[in-house]
Amino acid sequence: MDYKVANDLLALVNSLIDGKFFFISKIRNNMFTLVKVLDNGMNLQLNDGDTLSTSDSYCQQIVNMKESWVIDEAQTHPFTSKLALTKEYNIQSYVGVPVFYKDGGLYGTICALDTEKSKFTDKEVDILTRFSNLYTSVVELEKRVKYDKLTTLHNRDFLYDNFEKLFHKGSLLLLDLDGFKEVNDQYGHEVGDLVLREVGERIRNFVGLDGAGFRLGGDEFVTIFPDVTEKNVIEDKATSLLKILADWEDFHYEIGISASIGISLFPIDGSSISQLLKKADIAMYQAKQMGKNAFRMYRASA
Repeated sequence: MDYKVANDLLALVNSLIDGKFFFISKIRNNMFTLVKVLDNGMNLQLNDGDTLSTSDSYCQQIVNMKESWVIDEAQTHPFTSKLALTKEYNIQSYVGVPVFYKDGGLYGTICALDTEKSKFTDKEVDILTRFSNLYTSVVELEKRVKYDKLTTLHNRDFLYDNFEKLFHKGSLLLLDLDGFKEVNDQYGHEVGDLVLREVGERIRNFVGLDGAGFRLGGDEFVTIFPDVTEKNVIEDKATSLLKILADWEDFHYEIGISASIGISLFPIDGSSISQLLKKADIAMYQAKQMGKNAFRMYRASA
């Protein structure tokens, strides 16, 4: 997310709503991440990028109900009175609205907290809802720029533009699908797109919160695992990924897809994404020469 946009949006909200603490959150896999915070002296000690379990946050009810929520007296409310934040920071009032993607999926929330009771009304809900709709447009525009439309993984441009800012030490796995051309030739590109979507989903589930997945283009993908440089750990991950991408028994079409993986380490094999991809590509080519459905780590002497 463009944090300047989020910051400007919260500043506008702050000019229209009299509150103490404002935030925009993103919710994924039952985790609540603060995208942007505006603290008007409430000193909640919560900062941009902080993450906590959704069950520990005021936004849990919005996640469950997918609708706006106002609390007049947080100290006595049956839900918020049980949360540690309530008493620790003397939170009395809360208003929050959901932020949706255009397809109806929940992105997160825009919310306000205050130390005064009965602070927020339907007027504040309406204001936040309007800004929520505006933020949805920003999120959707960001998706077009940063995400691959077919698989919804981050795209090549995002990887090149942000690699050195996001990653400093770890492993990069470059994978190319084996047998994908044959799928397109036999069934057509529509089925080929189904395969790519499925691969994207498997990669997303595989990396989880421990790494990041990208589609470079065509049938080439990248996974990155920050701070993972131990050979045995990397080999375990590569072996698991090969197994996941070679199992198509339950797929709608009879196909024989697998993957070849090349691995480079950073900063050992380079600090730029171009260097790392070049060396991972060398290793991946060697994996294909081994008979495909295999992985190789880059070695300078190779």
